Amino acid sequence: MSSLSRVAEELKRGRRFLIVGHVMPDGDCIGSMLALSLACERAGKETVLALPGPVPSIYSFLPAVDRICVEPALLQRGTDAFSAVVILDTSVPERLGNLEPVINELRASGTPAILIDHHVSAAAYADLNFVDPGAAAVGEIIFDLLKLLGWQIDRMIATCLYVTVATDTGGFRYETTTAATHRRVAEFIEAGANVREISLRVFEEKPFKSIEALRAALNTLELSPCGRVAWMSLTREVAAGLQLADEHTDGIVSYGRMIEGVEVALFFREMDDGRVKVSFRSKNFVNASRLAAQFGGGGHPRAAGAVVQGELERIKAAVIEAAVAAVREEGQ
Repeated sequence: MSSLSRVAEELKRGRRFLIVGHVMPDGDCIGSMLALSLACERAGKETVLALPGPVPSIYSFLPAVDRICVEPALLQRGTDAFSAVVILDTSVPERLGNLEPVINELRASGTPAILIDHHVSAAAYADLNFVDPGAAAVGEIIFDLLKLLGWQIDRMIATCLYVTVATDTGGFRYETTTAATHRRVAEFIEAGANVREISLRVFEEKPFKSIEALRAALNTLELSPCGRVAWMSLTREVAAGLQLADEHTDGIVSYGRMIEGVEVALFFREMDDGRVKVSFRSKNFVNASRLAAQFGGGGHPRAAGAVVQGELERIKAAVIEAAVAAVREEGQ
């Protein structure tokens, strides 16, 4: 595993960077990309930003968000080579989606890849890998990196960094929130991050379709006989009928976790390609990342995900059975 100082050296030495994130990007992914890009450009460097899918509308207020390219074919590499590809918040290369072949091509031509991540399940697949599972968000690592480089953090950068931490800690509610997290956030606020505006945009306003998706999912809510596992699902037919995008189902799984006595909440979203996206959340003691790993996924101890090939009902039965077993085996 590389040190953060080694990553800083590469950024200091380089001139032009491709900064990328994962499929179905969240606030930590997008905010970290934008913060690093803005900081690099303030330091006289050039950046190109790319995602393998659209930016959720709730993050449209973030500075420079319109610079993110979501079509790999439109990446304007020009005649200049990239000094490095910086991959953020992406624990395995498969989550790079349609950017993975672009990055593989660049690496084959000699462009190094740098991974900065905080998932406990992260694989060291880049040339330089800095993974800190103790960080509440990749944004915390980006902040430490900028401090190490001595680069200034202005209001725009602070806004992006605040979003990274606020979203990945569930509004500072998860156990990943530490005293160090609050000290960093205090610096974001001092640098100009507007807490009220960010909270309103990210937590208090949702598209109407998100509420429609929640209503449809709640109609499928079930509890295990032991009352410790809750699950909801959306079929592809329901999603198509409501014209839902990925962003409209974000956060639905958390409603299952809110139920008194529930330890594990699951949400199943049937996709158009014959796969099922499964979201895992735990409340106190079940390791959600370990549970998701049984189905080829991963993430954090209290929040994880997996994408599983197969029929919805069969996958639901297998995952629910594993969740009930995890509650029984890891229970206190």
